[in-house]
Amino acid sequence: MKMLARLVCAGLGLALLVPAISAQARPVRAEDLYAFTLLDDAQISPNGSWIAVTASTLDGPKNGSNSTILLIDAHTGKRIDETRGTGDGGTAWRPDSSGFAFERPDKKLKKPEIFTYTVTTGRIAQLTRLKDGASGPLYSHDGKRIAFSATSVDSPHAAWIDFAKAGFKPKPDQKNSDINVITQLGFRVNGVGYVANRHRHVWVMRADGSNVEQLTRGPWSENLAAWSPDDRTLALDSLRSNSIYAGPNDIYTMPSTGGALTKLASSERANGGETYANAGNRLWFFSGGVLDPDEYPALVWADPSGANRHSLIDKNTYSWGDSLLADMKEGGGLCGPLFAPGDAWFVTNVDGPGYSNLRKVDASTGALTNLTPPHGEAWSCSMSRDARTVAYLYSDFMHPADVYVVGTGGGTPRKLTNVNAAILAKLTLSKPQAFTVSDPAGFAVHAWFMPAVGSKPGEKRPTLLDIHGGPSTQFGDTFFDELQYWAGQRYNVVFSDPRGSTGYGYTFQEALAKNWGDAMFDDTQAVMDAAVKRPDVDASRLAVLGGSYGGYATLWVVSHTDRYKTAIAERAVSDLESEQFVADFASANGLGGQYSWGYPWDDGNLVAAQSPLTFVTDVHTPLLLLHSDEDTRTPIDQTLQEFTALKILGRTVEYVEVPGENHDLSRTGTPIHRVERLRILADWLRSYLHP
Repeated sequence: MKMLARLVCAGLGLALLVPAISAQARPVRAEDLYAFTLLDDAQISPNGSWIAVTASTLDGPKNGSNSTILLIDAHTGKRIDETRGTGDGGTAWRPDSSGFAFERPDKKLKKPEIFTYTVTTGRIAQLTRLKDGASGPLYSHDGKRIAFSATSVDSPHAAWIDFAKAGFKPKPDQKNSDINVITQLGFRVNGVGYVANRHRHVWVMRADGSNVEQLTRGPWSENLAAWSPDDRTLALDSLRSNSIYAGPNDIYTMPSTGGALTKLASSERANGGETYANAGNRLWFFSGGVLDPDEYPALVWADPSGANRHSLIDKNTYSWGDSLLADMKEGGGLCGPLFAPGDAWFVTNVDGPGYSNLRKVDASTGALTNLTPPHGEAWSCSMSRDARTVAYLYSDFMHPADVYVVGTGGGTPRKLTNVNAAILAKLTLSKPQAFTVSDPAGFAVHAWFMPAVGSKPGEKRPTLLDIHGGPSTQFGDTFFDELQYWAGQRYNVVFSDPRGSTGYGYTFQEALAKNWGDAMFDDTQAVMDAAVKRPDVDASRLAVLGGSYGGYATLWVVSHTDRYKTAIAERAVSDLESEQFVADFASANGLGGQYSWGYPWDDGNLVAAQSPLTFVTDVHTPLLLLHSDEDTRTPIDQTLQEFTALKILGRTVEYVEVPGENHDLSRTGTPIHRVERLRILADWLRSYLHP
């Protein structure tokens, strides 16, 4: 995630400093987004001495974001240097720890190219100058070569016109057509646009930037993953056919000097996350199916040929990686597996109930033990070559991410940075209070209550129910600026992890698959039934809101109950029939397909029964709808259908359309629009709830 710029670094190196609460502490403002520094991609040097971490801040005048790479002493937390760029990221350390390669936009082409930074001198040098840019540098183990990715763009088709017969000479921009002829699914991606003519390929060069060679070509894309320990082979994953399914992928190996790709045999359709164990005799990867949308992949290893496949941890055992949802980012993804010398164990991150932490995995038995405590959000991990130290990013309810280190032999994690000390010292935050309810299916549903900032004991306040998107994500112990903003506006905030949320086991997650509406409704309303019993909740002033699947959920809730005085649905899904065929992930299994509610042409399908639009006549709650006009994840027709229907019915509804933004407006949209969004939503809530 690209974000923000030049840092005011006071206190950055004071690892354990806890800022005193200012006498002028105030609630969170919408404009405080400009004051936060967000960290990403914490990479410890192989010798364990330094950590390179990408730091981003919002740039007001440019209405964008800037990022630079900070160099942190791994022992003291002191900041040594920074790359001082405005779009830097994607760090890869040299094996000898003398410096690192990273991505930076080229001044002329404005596309990312690969640069290097040297620790002792601070010198920065540009290595690549490719027309379409370069990214993802990965050093060979001997440090002599760098593998990386570059995207080629197909030449446009000549204009379908005979200009001689048309009687004029075409201008240069008229010679080629801008029309796209589509032959495959998955031809566009939210926030990226049309991708059918773009193909990511594997390249290799010497460490000094010379002898640049393209190793793969053709109409397919490859995801570069790892060098073999002897540097003779590269591992990658790729889908080399047009599939009607979302998710299938295969693992390949190829000579690092170029040559044919060898497909790793697998009994499953979806394979990825490949990495070599240190000995080089095993290739580890995650493997699973594509039909069940909630399936957890197995963790397996095989010979590099694919033979002797062994499942260390079977499918549907763990939710691998980090899927916590917030507005500073959306899930930290998977880190590792990071193998210790001797390959007896490795480190990765795993979702727990309302948190994500780092765990050590026994490579023989598959037993997991906590490396970091079971709370907060831990992601972006890297390990020193001797496997004694792991660096990672960590956030919790009251703190945005900072850099931490933990010893793999045990002990308490150490916080190395405090990049947001200045802004946090100015703010009064609401600390979420955990509670649990039982739902009609017998599941325990985890939830949190955030008291309104500034409330007096026993004072009844208006209360917001926020429902998360996904639905295969989870709310949990991480910093969420928007929820703090609502608490600062003197609302209580309730949020929960209803059925379908990750971190609570496969059975809990899969329980939503065929029942997107009722299962969520039962769980969230059980949560609110408990919340309204509190002495500080005014049951006559409730609102429900959410985005994406949370927007779907909001539409479902207000069509099944009138208990809420108002509601806000953002980037919502109203009609599953059109959504599953026009979204950027449209496919045979894009929203569960046959596994979930079937196709509209199937007898007995549940598409209409699970679509909020079916129940639109039952909506009486005043509703605000917000959608970005470049959203292809939940295309804008989803909101327009609901809006038009409610207008025809004479209901109270308002529609806010945000230009030039995509599905991720609240997380990665332009700064002005992100702040405006919060202000618009606040005005709507205020008019009905009178906080």
